[in-house]
Amino acid sequence: HTIHTLRQELSRDYKKRLASEKSFSDQYRNQRREMISTMKKCNELSLMLYSQKQDYTFDLTYALESVTKEYNDYQSRRLPYDQIVNRLDWDIDRYARLVESLRRIPPEIESVDIVPDSLAYHNDSLAVLNARIGIRSGGPRRQITSRMLDSLGTDRPFLLEGEESIDRDSCIYYAAELLKMSAANKERIIRDSTHYQRTFLRLKESYDYAQQRYKTLQHRIFVIGQTPYAKILGGFGRYWKRASQDLREKYHFDERPEEEVSGENLSMWHGPVLLVFVLLQFLVLGVLMLIVAVVLKLLVRFVKPLQKTVSREQHFSIILLIAIVLNALLTLRSHDNASSFMDSADSLIGTYLWLLGAVVASLLIRLKPDKLNGGMRLYLPMMVMAVLVISLRIVFMPNAMMNIIFPPLLLIFLIWQMVACLRVRKGTPGIDRLMGWMSLAVILFALIVAFIGYIYFGLLIMIWWFFEMAAILSLITLAHLLDLFKEKYLTHHIDEYKKTLTFVSAAERDNLLFGATWFYDLVKDVLIPVLALVSLPFCIRQSLGVFDFTDLFETIFKTPFVNLTNAEGSSILRLSFRSIVIAVGLFFVFRYINYAVYSVFQNVRYASYMKAHGRKTVRKDEINFSLGKSIIGTLVWFIYIITVIVMLRIPTSSLTIIAGGLSAGIGIALKDVLNNFIYGIQLMSGRLKVGDWIECDGVRGKVTNISYQSTQIETIDGAVISFLNATLFSNNFSNLTRNNAYEFVKIVVGVSYGTDVERVREVLVEAMQEMRTKDNYGREVVDPKRGVYVVFDGFGDSSVNIAVKQYILVAERIQYVDKAKEVIYDALNKAGITIPFPQCDIHVSKE
Repeated sequence: HTIHTLRQELSRDYKKRLASEKSFSDQYRNQRREMISTMKKCNELSLMLYSQKQDYTFDLTYALESVTKEYNDYQSRRLPYDQIVNRLDWDIDRYARLVESLRRIPPEIESVDIVPDSLAYHNDSLAVLNARIGIRSGGPRRQITSRMLDSLGTDRPFLLEGEESIDRDSCIYYAAELLKMSAANKERIIRDSTHYQRTFLRLKESYDYAQQRYKTLQHRIFVIGQTPYAKILGGFGRYWKRASQDLREKYHFDERPEEEVSGENLSMWHGPVLLVFVLLQFLVLGVLMLIVAVVLKLLVRFVKPLQKTVSREQHFSIILLIAIVLNALLTLRSHDNASSFMDSADSLIGTYLWLLGAVVASLLIRLKPDKLNGGMRLYLPMMVMAVLVISLRIVFMPNAMMNIIFPPLLLIFLIWQMVACLRVRKGTPGIDRLMGWMSLAVILFALIVAFIGYIYFGLLIMIWWFFEMAAILSLITLAHLLDLFKEKYLTHHIDEYKKTLTFVSAAERDNLLFGATWFYDLVKDVLIPVLALVSLPFCIRQSLGVFDFTDLFETIFKTPFVNLTNAEGSSILRLSFRSIVIAVGLFFVFRYINYAVYSVFQNVRYASYMKAHGRKTVRKDEINFSLGKSIIGTLVWFIYIITVIVMLRIPTSSLTIIAGGLSAGIGIALKDVLNNFIYGIQLMSGRLKVGDWIECDGVRGKVTNISYQSTQIETIDGAVISFLNATLFSNNFSNLTRNNAYEFVKIVVGVSYGTDVERVREVLVEAMQEMRTKDNYGREVVDPKRGVYVVFDGFGDSSVNIAVKQYILVAERIQYVDKAKEVIYDALNKAGITIPFPQCDIHVSKE
């Protein structure tokens, strides 16, 4: 039964292997073609790299980046040869053992001819054992007849018979075929691995050379610099002659057509061809603008709603923006090989179109139609400057000519930008005027850097600002759209949402709007800050990419600038710019999470409180939110701290050692802090909550905040006082609203001697009914269980003192007492009851 089952499994595996052999062969051929293509490309890149001159910075950076990119791509495409070979070795070994095990099942087969000897399984220890006991392996197969087996009765030995032998032979066949296919595949993989290793070594040689040249080039651009412009002006004729010679040599202006050399080497491209290519791209943009202008004019003419929504001042910006988008789409579709020269140029032009589109879209969305042209003039110098800079990169301008033409270009655009900033209209938004002056400052800084000799560093600054300006304008536009969303939709939605919050007062509904504003808050408090944070490294990377210095950015951004280790060499702190950006970005995320979780907690707490007490309305000061808010904040920020610790790769063992070493000192130095922390937990656990009225050290006020260290109250005169939590407990503070919201108030008034006290009582009780009103929450200001009662209080010097006693809401005490005194005074006057003033009799003695 086991052999029959094995035959079915092996048959199924054999059929699957046969079916996959074709795809494996196709994959093998494709891989070989790709490897041959890579080898050719490796040779081409090596020739291109080793032929570049030091004075052609753009050419050299392009070649270095091409080699680096090909090397990284080749490594990422590498198949896991070792794992594949190990898996095939496993299959070869198990199939060989399976064939040998099947052969040995009685009656044994002398040999399996379909398995090569090199793949057959040999057990030397078993052969030695057979020799010792006199069994010859591979001897003649013993024939056993059925009569002989019947004579053995129940003691007959185990032997395969009939279909069992057929199943065994089939199993041997399938296992042997699978064994041979696995061996053949292993041979192919090993051969491919050998070719790969050779190609890899050749490519790595070029890569190592490129890395050395990268360091030299970066040192020359950022440290050594080029020729200062003052020196160039001193010997302008000599420098101009050298620059002209470099131009003729690079672009082959002096060669006859039959002497031209074709190829992908970028130094073979002639200047006219490159300029025509750049002009052709902008010609396409112009044609698209013309087509869009015609279509827009027809739409505005025949579609009446567009006549009201689109003004004449917006036509040019709309046409330009649509043409930019269409041109960018065409540029993206034309990309076939990102490492080729033409695609590199297309990518740079696409970059400029993105910058131009961001500026135009931002102005079109934010500015009013009559201010649009003024805003365009403010950004026009930077947009033209971007065209020239990117064109210089596309044509791979030699260093000598860059040293001569770049500082004057910066000076021209500095003056142009200054004039644009000074002539800007007052109606232009302040943020655009600020961006204009920032552009002026960047151009000035780049001019200074270029004038002292750091030409390419100044060029890099300008390219970075193009990207950063586009990113800033994109974020400003996003914030503007968010404000429009709030004004046109969210405000109405908030008003409707407030109507559903009937269980709290109108003043407290503003704190429960998360259900209506969660998306707005997410974009405003998380998305925009994180994008603003990420924009800086992103724009730096993009600007370095124009110089093909992406590898430099990866090194600066990801390499830790702080890498502290202990005595054993283990890292205890790793800080890099990437980790800092991620940590700051996570701060905004966790801040929003803290706000969102607490908002949900508030709604759940209100719902559970009303359900438990059978109420439809509730006051905020009836529920203790302080402890929940503190717990949520502690958990969220604790998770944030743990995340940052893990991200910075700070070992927990180091934290344990530090905590253990400082625990004693912290316990002594922070004794009071710990006491306040413990008392704060006790207060927030229910003894005190925000909204309670307390009295401590003769100071009465309403609790506005409870933290782990102090409790803040607002006194009746409007002052804000903070008490340490330990001080509240040591001074035995009084919680005036702990048991109920009412406190005892006694108002004493004097009447003349001889006045009927009972009549006074009747007058005052009736008059005080006016004071039995309700507060904003619908509660009785005067405790309805006790009411207002008037008693005889005592004998005064000039009057009989009558006391008006009642229990008043603590929060209403001040205004109640003031109003009550006025009511008492008016009631006694109307009743003709005299309120005597203090008298003093003086007796003069003659003695």
